[in-house]
Amino acid sequence: MHDKVEQPINSYTEFDELKWVSKEPIPPVGDFINVTINGIGLSRVEKYFVEYGFIGLIVKPFDPPAWYIKQNGASATCHVYPAETKELQARREDGEVDKQFYEKIHS
Repeated sequence: MHDKVEQPINSYTEFDELKWVSKEPIPPVGDFINVTINGIGLSRVEKYFVEYGFIGLIVKPFDPPAWYIKQNGASATCHVYPAETKELQARREDGEVDKQFYEKIHS
């Protein structure tokens, strides 16, 4: 019988490489971005997180939807990836999402 191995809280994970999946640079803490996923809206970058080697943003929404407040509380932060924000999505010159960019990253 094997015991289940879990990563302890506040432990670290090693990565050979971290990936930022955007054509834009990582925004500094304090910058404002528009989180398009789930209608979260204008948010302030608070800090960063890494999951499976991918860098994401921890943001504080200014005026989140009512469902978000009910589920998470009025002062909650949320975790987002660049593709979930208006400013950081990879887009082609015609304004459409650059699917080839994302396919290349995930292949």
